[in-house]
Amino acid sequence: MTLTHAAVPDTVMWDWHDGMWNDGHMAGWGIWGWGMILIGMLWMALLIALPVYVVYWLTTRSPSDSSTEDTALAVLQERYARGEIDDEEFERRRARLTPDGGRY
Repeated sequence: MTLTHAAVPDTVMWDWHDGMWNDGHMAGWGIWGWGMILIGMLWMALLIALPVYVVYWLTTRSPSDSSTEDTALAVLQERYARGEIDDEEFERRRARLTPDGGRY
């Protein structure tokens, strides 16, 4: 005997069509269902945020990361301009900081 709409009562057919959400096999998700949804959303956020961060990092970093010598020389020049160090001290420290030994 094949099951047709005529052979199955209407209440059973209603439950079968509506069973996926209301009282069917997916109605009992509970905390596990929300956990799976949350993990899926976190993965999607990671897949979007990671490439965006990599592009941001590549575009905002300085062309040369060895700018510490320039920064140290700028601080030395500021200290000299404020009068914290004298001529001899300035020349001695500048000679150490510049690659050519202090010659321009």
